[in-house]
Amino acid sequence: MDSFGGNRNGEFGIKLVFSALTGCAKLSFFPPPMKIPIPRSTDSTARHGAEFRLLQPWQDKPDAALCPTDVRLAWTPEALLVEADLADNDVTTRATADNQWMWELGDVFEVFMQIGERRDYVELHVTPNNKRMHLRLPGARGKASEDAVPVPFAELLVCPVGFESTSAPAPNGWRVTMSIPASVFRVPVFHPGLALRVSFCRYDAAATGEPVLSTTADHPVIAFHRPHEWTTVRLVE
Repeated sequence: MDSFGGNRNGEFGIKLVFSALTGCAKLSFFPPPMKIPIPRSTDSTARHGAEFRLLQPWQDKPDAALCPTDVRLAWTPEALLVEADLADNDVTTRATADNQWMWELGDVFEVFMQIGERRDYVELHVTPNNKRMHLRLPGARGKASEDAVPVPFAELLVCPVGFESTSAPAPNGWRVTMSIPASVFRVPVFHPGLALRVSFCRYDAAATGEPVLSTTADHPVIAFHRPHEWTTVRLVE
């Protein structure tokens, strides 16, 4: 729920509004946010997919070092397709194998996805040298319920990694493609009408200092594991 009591993921809500003219508060209804349509791919790429831009919603002014990241998302019955163009003046990673702690090793592109109103979700990483990480989480912060004990990190890892990716240098940085099969979400196929929550994030490593973080989600604080703030999308023909 957001701070006004409305649900960001498709339910109608109620807002308490103060009127400067009457000096009274009143209740008003507001419509649910539109689910972004994700087109079906006709060429097994995300070239003509829905477009997303990574930002820094937790602050009023973006970091001077923030580099543009543009993402496209499309689908086929077999897989979700992702393409990302990451501008970068200093592409770097020390990753040497899959399922390492990529965010501590340099640049990394991250994908968070959750089907409908399910509690569980996946977190997927790709580095500039195409090393990958695959996590399956039972819920936010690795908890199956609010009062549950978090699952140990090692038990969240999926081995071998269950999605395909490519990573290659680009004129102004690097580029990622991903094919995420339906089996990653434990469903047989994807179909029109299916709703998901998605978030694309980035750690842009710096030679000195802290990495520059960005996301497509509506996070008021730097915390990527907040599914209720991710973007709601719907697969369409």
